[in-house]
Amino acid sequence: MTAQDTTMLGIDWGTSNRRSYVLDARGDLLRQHDDDAGILNVNGDFAGSLRELLQTLGLQRANIVMSGMVGSRNGWREAPYLSVDRPLTALHENLMAIDTGIDGVRCRVAPGYKYIDSNGIPDVMRGEEAQLLGALSLSGGEGAGDGGWYLLPGTHSKWARVEQGRIMEFLTFMTGEFYALFSRHGTLSKVISGKDESHPDAFAAGVRAAGQGSFPHTAFGCRALVVTDMMPPEHTASYLSGLLIGTEIHDILQRTKSVPGMPVQVVGSPGLSARYHNALELLGIPSRAWQPDKVYLAALKALFNLPR
Repeated sequence: MTAQDTTMLGIDWGTSNRRSYVLDARGDLLRQHDDDAGILNVNGDFAGSLRELLQTLGLQRANIVMSGMVGSRNGWREAPYLSVDRPLTALHENLMAIDTGIDGVRCRVAPGYKYIDSNGIPDVMRGEEAQLLGALSLSGGEGAGDGGWYLLPGTHSKWARVEQGRIMEFLTFMTGEFYALFSRHGTLSKVISGKDESHPDAFAAGVRAAGQGSFPHTAFGCRALVVTDMMPPEHTASYLSGLLIGTEIHDILQRTKSVPGMPVQVVGSPGLSARYHNALELLGIPSRAWQPDKVYLAALKALFNLPR
């Protein structure tokens, strides 16, 4: 790329959606574009989809950094996983080049991370590492970057414990996927209603119930409460949501043996993050919200190796 190629493009390319950020030479946002061209929706034609995106954005030449599932085994090209002994700053040094076949385009994709726990069970993340990098960049002078738990809620929620710029451990919870499955299929789906309604008391009851036994047992309570007329059907969706989110938090509490001393840093959509904040507050755990786009822009500055 020559000096005139000052336009940088960051792409968070996920399974269902794609978010694009056009930056100037200083890393300031010029334009943002979101679409539904996730990796499952482009029929394997990643180069063609990228070419269409560049046309939509009016870009003929671009320096591109991508993150997310585009670098997965099912994506454009599989990027390696870094082990957690590598700091988050190593992401910039390990960007993997992709030959797009598009003139005037330099394209690289960020690696993910892998973690193997003390029992030999592996866990992986791809995409969330950029959010962690961005949140750490933003919190550098506020103490949050020195350590503590980061929560990235979603279909597969991630909890990552970070110290001194390194991921010490992380855990994935299939919370969003389980909620979708239980509310659409199986026994619980027959009693669940009110999916678009919010019932805070039912949500709180689910969070508390999560600490009273294993999930296969507490989940049946969702049905039992309805058939014994102890909970109206329209409360069940909120109750199940609280039960699943509460199960995550109780698992973290069990592993840490105490309430986290520092606020849990939550990076996610406002609606979903609000549910986690409510659940954390119910259990006496402080938390802090981060705006996802702001976090990702900070990550892009780090990935492009720009001054903060």
